[in-house]
Amino acid sequence: MKKALTITFVVLSAIIILDSFNAWHALAMFYLAGEIPGTRTSINPNTMLSIFALLIGFVLARIGNKAILSLFDRVSFKRSHNQHA
Repeated sequence: MKKALTITFVVLSAIIILDSFNAWHALAMFYLAGEIPGTRTSINPNTMLSIFALLIGFVLARIGNKAILSLFDRVSFKRSHNQHA
């Protein structure tokens, strides 16, 4: 119980600290307009599109890899289970 309370308070403290720095606004402006936090520089829209496409590709590859590996484990378990029976 103490560990759960400690984790909760640490997370809430981090949220309060990030809120005082307007981190959520900076993150939203980076995603929506490509504005680099702390500067007035903006990233080219084509570069932002490339970055998001790359990140989405990584996420989809990770999800697909996990699905294929779990399917492979399930099939190999059934085969080994049927051979021993």
